[in-house]
Amino acid sequence: MWKKKDPSTNEPDANDGGDSAAEFGDTGGPVGKIDPEEIIAHEGESALRAELEDWKSKYLHALADYQNYQRRSLENEREAKRQGVISVVSHLMGVLDNFDLALQQDPSKATTEQVMQGVSMVKAQMMQALGSIGVSAIDPKPGDPFDPHRHQAIAQVPSADLAPGTVASCFQVGYALGDRVLRPAKTGVTKPSDTPGES
Repeated sequence: MWKKKDPSTNEPDANDGGDSAAEFGDTGGPVGKIDPEEIIAHEGESALRAELEDWKSKYLHALADYQNYQRRSLENEREAKRQGVISVVSHLMGVLDNFDLALQQDPSKATTEQVMQGVSMVKAQMMQALGSIGVSAIDPKPGDPFDPHRHQAIAQVPSADLAPGTVASCFQVGYALGDRVLRPAKTGVTKPSDTPGES
């Protein structure tokens, strides 16, 4: 006679054909189970961590390269300034040498004409030195068109011979480095002469 199984107990039925979970070693717990989704999640996390480490390495490498670039740029800028100063000074050394020679002369034996000639020669050498580094003089002549970008008008001069709005005279020479004006020339500008009968 079959014995009725008590549902309150967890004992397996001896007559259920022997295919209970206990016979297969599965107790219903996590032991012995492999979840495919967990494997996929774990492998995905490992891949993300590896990719993160790779991007972190690339970032640190790029940061080091940028810092080296900044340092080299500052060094190159300082060296460029240094080379610029060296270039100017090397061109002016000859001018300074001529000043030294002039100062070694006996003033009692030098005539005014000789002094003026010496000063003129030193100035010419000075302009040659400045020209070698790209500096040119802005020295407008009477009758030249007035250029507000290169000239500074400091006076209006009436003139019957020159067209109005042109350079009447140059009070101070200007200088330019290439197309850049370092100092405009100070000039007088002509204006229409006042004639009787004109309002």
